[in-house]
Amino acid sequence: MDLGSGSGQDARVLDAPTDFCRLWLLRHPELEAGHAELAVGAGPADLSRRGRAQLLRWLESLREVELTQVACGPQPQCHDPARGLAEQKGLEVTVDARLRDQEMGEWQGRAWRDITRDQEASVRSFFSEFGEVAPPGGETLGDAVERMLQWWTETMPQMAGKSLAVVCPGTLLTGFVAAMLGMRLSRSLSLNLPFGGVGVLDVFQNGVRVACWNPDALR
Repeated sequence: MDLGSGSGQDARVLDAPTDFCRLWLLRHPELEAGHAELAVGAGPADLSRRGRAQLLRWLESLREVELTQVACGPQPQCHDPARGLAEQKGLEVTVDARLRDQEMGEWQGRAWRDITRDQEASVRSFFSEFGEVAPPGGETLGDAVERMLQWWTETMPQMAGKSLAVVCPGTLLTGFVAAMLGMRLSRSLSLNLPFGGVGVLDVFQNGVRVACWNPDALR
């Protein structure tokens, strides 16, 4: 694990990858207000007006970045922005179901206020033991992160010296980064990215470093 001196570096001035793979990790843009109040999980959601503006900012910020692949899960809030980025690069977006968000079971698509009203103890356990407790009929965040790690294990051998963009939900993305850095899953909260946030992870054969994390925080 290497947090490196570049954790606050501007994404536009990073050196090109050579003996490592560069992962551009993009949290999907902001959701429409009605969906933001739901336990969306692996379900679909619409982007807000601000979310659509965040996509335009991605396209501008990454205009000069050479990408080999743009990957995402099937959820439209991830797939649609990923497709826009891929089209800018002359690529086809790669959709993989393992990159979908955590399956929320009985809670999926319901308002958090209603879930809390009906199952307060379960909700308290879900958040106090973050990443380790599954919603009724759903999966743990750890299970979802394991899916993404499996995807990466299969993808990485073809990516040495290349750059890959991945558009994912926030908890899946930060859980993946925590696992890559050897951190406990519960510590992924410290890696939070806002909607539309960008992180850059350089993956070597023998280690990982954070090259840049949420450069928009400097604005």
